[in-house]
Amino acid sequence: ISSFREFVSVDFKGSTAEAFDNTVGMLGDYKSGKTLGRDGATVVDDFNELGNEWQLLPADDMLFHDKAEPQFPKRCIVPEDPRGELRRRLDESSISVEAAEAACSKTLTHKLDIKDCVYDILATQ
Repeated sequence: ISSFREFVSVDFKGSTAEAFDNTVGMLGDYKSGKTLGRDGATVVDDFNELGNEWQLLPADDMLFHDKAEPQFPKRCIVPEDPRGELRRRLDESSISVEAAEAACSKTLTHKLDIKDCVYDILATQ
């Protein structure tokens, strides 16, 4: 299990059909790779919907030591979509890309570092 910001990744190294053949749940059906709802039949292709589908319910066993918001019936907090809302905000930026590039180029030399720096400036201003 690993995480980066609000994203969690689970990688089963050396998994076998013998060990995971009947496994279904939030990580999907082992055989087909389909992400299924709690009913085990409904295919849920949208990961935000999938997260809400598998949100812990009051009748579920307690998996964590502490309860944190949101709790059902409140919906899960959806991570920001970097292709959607963020793009809209970057378009509304009061600092130009050129100005951000000039500022970043004063201390950075690698192109990818400059690109990251420009993104950070535009996204956080």
